[in-house]
Amino acid sequence: MAPRVLVAYLAQVAIWGTTWGAIKIGVAAVPPWIFAFDRSVLVSLALTSVALAFRLPFPRGRRTLALVAISGSINSGVCWALIFWAEQFVPSGLVAVFGATAPIWTALLAHFLVRGDRLTAAKIGALALGFGGVAALVGTSGEMSGGPALLATVLLALMPLTWAISGILMSRALRDVSPIPAIAIGTAVGGIFLVPFALSELAKPASWSADAIAALLYLSFIGSGVGLVLNFWLYRRLRPTTVMLSQLLITVEAVLIGALFLDERITPSMLLGAALVLVAVALNARAGRGPSPRGPMPESAVATPAD
Repeated sequence: MAPRVLVAYLAQVAIWGTTWGAIKIGVAAVPPWIFAFDRSVLVSLALTSVALAFRLPFPRGRRTLALVAISGSINSGVCWALIFWAEQFVPSGLVAVFGATAPIWTALLAHFLVRGDRLTAAKIGALALGFGGVAALVGTSGEMSGGPALLATVLLALMPLTWAISGILMSRALRDVSPIPAIAIGTAVGGIFLVPFALSELAKPASWSADAIAALLYLSFIGSGVGLVLNFWLYRRLRPTTVMLSQLLITVEAVLIGALFLDERITPSMLLGAALVLVAVALNARAGRGPSPRGPMPESAVATPAD
């Protein structure tokens, strides 16, 4: 891994490991879908301004625009709607653990969709172990208060599949697209998806405390403005499975932050499920070692601030 790619990889991990706790702080004061919608608007406006200031090329062509819109609707539409809502009932660290299953789903999809990224006996064993961990995590819903906890954990178990689809899409079809304009469009589409959800919460009270505002600004400008751009940039240079393996480190950081700073309770069943997932991801990473079958990712013809 080239030095600047490694730096970008570790920076993404450091940033995204903190976003789960920031979401928890925000949805404790503001209705979750309003909070998610506001984030999408801020991200899109900020990145559009940067793209225009640096004269970065926006995606063109109906197929490319459609793929950017699909990726955006998944990452900042469907997933944000679910994550922000779920963190009302589920500890932020546990939500991140569900996210750690994304490499497992990615390995499964990459077998069929990415040349050279094939399943092996070791990867299949890791998949089975990972899904066992997911089952254990869903079972933790009985240890949390509130009826929606079970629904939240079931939906969270399926959410990383959408991340895997988006990751494969970015790796296969959007490698030559400039990241900043693409994410600006994607988050705008995600914001449109969130509009009806946000409208349904207008009557609910919102307390825009200093902590909630700080969480929103951090999530928008650092978590997304920097994190999403780094993630998109990495997909142009690394295997999808390699990029998704960052979730292993992100999850550890998120669980520690939740336990140390947000007083989140860690139960034995949560630890069991998390351990199974993390071991499965590690085994998948070991089984997937080797040079990229495609060789170096092509550099974009147009430089971006992320470069």
